[in-house]
Amino acid sequence: MRRLVAAEPREIAGTRPGGRDRCGSLAPVVAPSPIPGVTEFAFGRLLNPGRDTPTLSLTVDGHLMVTVRGEMMTRTEAVLLSSENFEVRPVNRRMQGRAVPEVFQRLVSLEGEGHLVLSRETEKFLALELQRDLCFFVESYIWAVESTLMWDVGQLPRSHRSIQLVRVAGEGAVAVRVPGELVAVKIAPERPYRVHRSGFVGWVGNVVPYLETAGDFLHCEGEGAVFVGLPVPGNPLQSPVAAKSGEGSR
Repeated sequence: MRRLVAAEPREIAGTRPGGRDRCGSLAPVVAPSPIPGVTEFAFGRLLNPGRDTPTLSLTVDGHLMVTVRGEMMTRTEAVLLSSENFEVRPVNRRMQGRAVPEVFQRLVSLEGEGHLVLSRETEKFLALELQRDLCFFVESYIWAVESTLMWDVGQLPRSHRSIQLVRVAGEGAVAVRVPGELVAVKIAPERPYRVHRSGFVGWVGNVVPYLETAGDFLHCEGEGAVFVGLPVPGNPLQSPVAAKSGEGSR
């Protein structure tokens, strides 16, 4: 009866660390990476903003860092860390450029010097710079507004108050958080579009959107661009996002 003999393990490249290769030369020895000291590691990964850090910026993993130098309006329900020297006060809603007694529940005003980091959770932050632009965003997507911007709140016309909006204008930064990718579709006088309300994030320019009778789509006409949030792959929204030409859809 034949006996099975285990074969000798062979080197894939014909060498082993510290041994000799087939030509008889010594193979190089790979030195292990040194373990960093705790202090070296900590000060090499500081998340504190520098002098040139913008008001709104993103960490490597996409969390939102809000740097306050005077005043900033932001949400606070997903705070990961925050400076303790802020004065926090509620913000009154503004309608048609005027403050009204009702408190704006979405944002608070932070005054002082410092920073905070807001978690993206399962969504995606985007920091956008307005350069004398006029923008409208659905209120639920807004996470931070620089104090240099003019802003007020209202409702989308013909939406039966079901779509709350924040209008921002001027020069400064805003941050929005969306479930997936944020894209835009160009609107022109000769080419209106229909956008599903589940993906409608806002618009820039002279766009005139209104909710259609059925209530699932917004008809967008005028001139500018509409922001559309695409569903997350593998996790579609209950009502799929769609944006299609509205020519002849009236």
